[in-house]
Amino acid sequence: MFNIKKIALFVLDVLKKFLFLDDLNKNELNGFMSTLTVCRLFPNTKIKVPYSLGRTVRGVSFDKNLYLDPAGRLCKDISIGLNDKQIFDNLSSVFCEQKDMTAADILNLNSNKNLQKYPAWSAVMPWEKISIESMFNTYPETFYKNRLSRGLIFKNKDRLSIINMMYSSEFIKNRVIQMKGLYKSIERDGVLKDSNLPKINILVKDNEWRWFMGDGGNHRSYILSYLGYDFFEARISAIINKNDVASWHNVINGTYSVNEANEIFDSYFNGSKVFRGMV
Repeated sequence: MFNIKKIALFVLDVLKKFLFLDDLNKNELNGFMSTLTVCRLFPNTKIKVPYSLGRTVRGVSFDKNLYLDPAGRLCKDISIGLNDKQIFDNLSSVFCEQKDMTAADILNLNSNKNLQKYPAWSAVMPWEKISIESMFNTYPETFYKNRLSRGLIFKNKDRLSIINMMYSSEFIKNRVIQMKGLYKSIERDGVLKDSNLPKINILVKDNEWRWFMGDGGNHRSYILSYLGYDFFEARISAIINKNDVASWHNVINGTYSVNEANEIFDSYFNGSKVFRGMV
């Protein structure tokens, strides 16, 4: 049985290549936009983007501030050959720090009363189409399914038990094992071709653009950056234009003010701060 979605994506990719829109030009590689850039960065199409314009899922620049991202530090610890205990202890300190944080704390918006009501792991970005309430309700089950598939052993499926596992030593070890195994695999064999490409989001501000990690492939993005790759191949998920801030889902519903949303957008664009936790 044919997968209609895969066929549609294949057609989009072929059409983009046929129209010579699959490669970024010199100005685009430097972060500037033209009329054709919108076509080259069309949602659902694949693209090779430069790490020089990339941001991690937590909003920090790959080429300047990667060590600010705890997952970036984890990758570096592995790359320089720290022993397992040192790697575990370094990551544990981050989890310990974040365990009792609220979403307001992790987003550096301590005066936001909406975010103060929720734990750090339920934080959502202003432009995301899921509310913080929905994230709070659904994420534990998502976490359970995701980590179960990666070998984490849960005591049971009880919601509170799953939430407690999010900051446990078992999960920290699981994260280290996953990153270490993938690092060695990519270092040895390179990136295996995968039809399910990682997702990235495009940030647009006036006539400039940047990209940041979305769903899937986050571990891969850190590793390739530390191994010295210049480009990251991914599929574009969404275009996020700063001009549309007032219409973003979590601005309309009052989770963020326009000023708060602009502050987070600008930080992602500049790649200067961490805006997500490790869970």
